[in-house]
Amino acid sequence: MDAQAVSGGGGISTPLDGQDLSNQDLRKRSFTKAVLRRANFSGSDLTGVSFFSALAESANFKGANMTLADLESGNFEDADFTDAILAGAFVNNAQFKNVNITNTDWSDVVLRKDQQMFLCKIANGTNPTTGVETRESLICPN
Repeated sequence: MDAQAVSGGGGISTPLDGQDLSNQDLRKRSFTKAVLRRANFSGSDLTGVSFFSALAESANFKGANMTLADLESGNFEDADFTDAILAGAFVNNAQFKNVNITNTDWSDVVLRKDQQMFLCKIANGTNPTTGVETRESLICPN
């Protein structure tokens, strides 16, 4: 699939359920309000990408670079963020129920206290790319 064809259309609900978008350079693309259930973004460069209000249940973000990505109001229930970099990402009102955040770097992400406490309960590991511990990046209490 051509990378241009995967744009979320700036607010148009685009169904990309189960699409393989792995190991691609998708920087600056928009998946705003896109339907991304079970989509595979593993290993992709998603720097600055908008997932605003996206439905990304069970999506695979393993090893993805999501630096400065906009995940606000998105549903990421059951998503896998193993080894992902979310540094500086925007996550206000995002849903992270049952996510895997092993080895994920959340540096400079502003979280509501309830989100932080929830993620700290499941946080573990060290990001293999940045060398930052997941709990440290979430500023988890000891």
